[in-house]
Amino acid sequence: MGNTLAGPIQSLLGALLGTLLAGLLPCSGRASDAAERPRAPQAPVQYFQSDPLACQPDAIRAAYKAHLQPFADQSPAVLAKLRRVQDDMTLASLKRCVQKGLLTRPQASVLFRELGLTLPGTVIPVTSGPAPGAAQPAPSAAPATAPAAAP
Repeated sequence: MGNTLAGPIQSLLGALLGTLLAGLLPCSGRASDAAERPRAPQAPVQYFQSDPLACQPDAIRAAYKAHLQPFADQSPAVLAKLRRVQDDMTLASLKRCVQKGLLTRPQASVLFRELGLTLPGTVIPVTSGPAPGAAQPAPSAAPATAPAAAP
């Protein structure tokens, strides 16, 4: 009696297993999910074209000191990351200025030291102080309390 049902059960199980596998495995007629999603467009790399004005040591100093001022209210960790980016960009600008002959190598070396630049890959330590070049409050010229008058 068990033999008469074995054939139909086997074919039913085979059909069920085939349907299950067909649903799980991608077939040639159905594109995979990764192929259906469009790739994000790649942003073109653009390099700043250094010019004689941008390569002036005073302009580089002023730009370096001013760039992080809008972010002075950020956390020290964020400022450290921004400083890393700023150092990398400033160093790249110095290199391009030297390559174009708009800045001498000794001038670039002096600026590197003056600005306290770090080499790419150097970890900028997180400090609780203000960002380099951030405006510091000027000490008051007037004393906090008036001196007592002498009799």
